Formats: sequence, C-alpha cells, structure tokens
Amino acid sequence: MNINLLSALATVLLLAAVPSISLAQGSVKIQSPTDGAILDAMDENRLVYEVKPGPRGDHAHVVVDDKEVAIVRELKGSYLLETLSTGKHNLCVRVANKAHVLIGIEECVRVTVD
Repeated sequence: MNINLLSALATVLLLAAVPSISLAQGSVKIQSPTDGAILDAMDENRLVYEVKPGPRGDHAHVVVDDKEVAIVRELKGSYLLETLSTGKHNLCVRVANKAHVLIGIEECVRVTVD
C-alpha cells in the first residue's frame, strides 16, 4: 500500500472510532432577554428559549451565574427567573442527555438587573 492510502485508511478508522459531536445537530436560542439587556428588579422576568437537543440531547438545564436553577423538558417555552439581585448576571440554557451530562450545546446571555 502506498502512504496516501494508509493515511486515508487511518483517518477513516479514527473517525469511525470517535463519536462525532456535531454542534450543528442541535441548538439553543435564548429569545429573551437579549444579550446586554437591562432588567428591572421589580418586574417578573422570564427567560424565553427554544431548544433543539439533537440526537444526543434529552432536555435542558437553566443556569444562573453558574448555578443550576431548573431542568426544563419543554423544547420551547419560558422559565420565570426567581428574584435576581441587582448587578450583572449570566443566564444560560444548556442541553443535557438523559444522564444529565451536558453535551456542549448551549447559549448564554449577560444581563444587568437594576
């Protein structure tokens, strides 16, 4: 065998052995609030999202400032954010599999609460 054929064969075997994690197979869209939004601390603030979990995902976790606050199973919906303290916050929706392992599909927005 020539070197190019061996290289091609090795690439095919490697790709077959390593599961593909294609982020294009799933997505998360936070529709509201938008990145950089200023929220009123006295308002009822909702996180509006749409999740396409892809073949490896099952549900999503809502995360506020690196703390999981909810598990959502509806692929499109909203989550009422508990009272947020004034200041900057990071809001994320992260796709997880049935074992609650995050699979790398997520979207986050930064907001400021006044």
